[in-house]
Amino acid sequence: MMNKILARFGRKSKEKNNDESYYTAGQLSLIKGRFKSKTSGVVAAFILVTFVMMGFFAPFMSPINPTIEGADADYRRGAPQAFYFWDDNGFSLRPFSYTYEKDRPKIDLRALASGGLDALDAFTSSGALSSSSQNKFNIDKNQRRYIQFFVQGWEYSLIDLSVGSLDLDLRWDRHLFGVEQGQIHLMGTDEDGKDVFSRTLHAIWVTVSIAIVALIVKLFMSLLVGGVSGYFGGRVDTVLMSITEAVRVIPAIPIYLACAVALSQMDLTPIQRYFAIAVVIGALDFATLGRRLRTHILTERNQDYILAAELCGSSTWRIIWRHLIPSFSSYIIVDTLINFPYVILAETSLSFLGLGLTEPVNSLGVLLQKAQDPDIQQNMIWQFFPVLVFVLLIMAFVFVGDALRDAADPYSEKK
Repeated sequence: MMNKILARFGRKSKEKNNDESYYTAGQLSLIKGRFKSKTSGVVAAFILVTFVMMGFFAPFMSPINPTIEGADADYRRGAPQAFYFWDDNGFSLRPFSYTYEKDRPKIDLRALASGGLDALDAFTSSGALSSSSQNKFNIDKNQRRYIQFFVQGWEYSLIDLSVGSLDLDLRWDRHLFGVEQGQIHLMGTDEDGKDVFSRTLHAIWVTVSIAIVALIVKLFMSLLVGGVSGYFGGRVDTVLMSITEAVRVIPAIPIYLACAVALSQMDLTPIQRYFAIAVVIGALDFATLGRRLRTHILTERNQDYILAAELCGSSTWRIIWRHLIPSFSSYIIVDTLINFPYVILAETSLSFLGLGLTEPVNSLGVLLQKAQDPDIQQNMIWQFFPVLVFVLLIMAFVFVGDALRDAADPYSEKK
């Protein structure tokens, strides 16, 4: 009897504490709690974090140098190499791969020496000119190559804090996995022998970092233009919205072409070109979010809580940044995340025009552009692995953005 009474009072006390914690929790805590209730958002967030972390630690995760220095001349245009735990020779606790050897085309030298049409037929039938025959490798299943972890390989920069004459470049040569002899290509190689898996991991971080910088530029310009225009109104609103409409009306392609011509006259390093791309993409994409933010602030600036903030002596910038913009935070979060794939597509478009990153730089835009080659589509289908990564990355951002939108909406639980 006493246990029932204690359990009954304990349950009520717990519910009361939960209610109190709900009404006293901050905005971030409430958003976090609502987000955890969205299964699709949590799964997408896990996939997104996994991809981003793999891209950030790409040198450690990559078994092979993704540049031309790490190209495998003996395995050009090679298919993906899987690893196994058992085969006809028995079971192994250690995963292993096989040894691959190039299948040499057989040429009839007698027919070639005779000349004429017979020589031409012999040369073409040998497969020496066929692209598909160049992908054939003989697999020696009797010679295993065991997978090893934390192996020593090519050296890369772990932390680079070098500034001017100060050299603080910490380098390391350890990698997550490798094989005893030779190299392992989980997703095959391209026509130069460069590892597709390692290139994709490095491309993830390059593309994500470009998108982050571009979206930061876009978000800053949108908040500045939309906040100032919506709060002050009048002539300030007219001038800023005229500039915004001009940016929206002018097609992006001519501006990209003009930027391509301007940047082609400059001697830019890959890092400088990288930041130029991010700034151009972000600067041309602020108009839509800026106009919607301006419309929201025009509606909210006459509310009672804004009047109360003015009577308390709050400055104009404090009212804009601390009261008006946070009231529109759910849309800003969703717009920023969902625009991520469009930033990647913009970077891909710039690559076609010569303004974006090009070979041998690794980015998803470069690898997607390369996948359009008919030779790759017919004979090296494994080079579509970056396309799959791109699709999963975009879908993860979309689901995370949708879940964050519902979590940031204070009325989502009542809908």
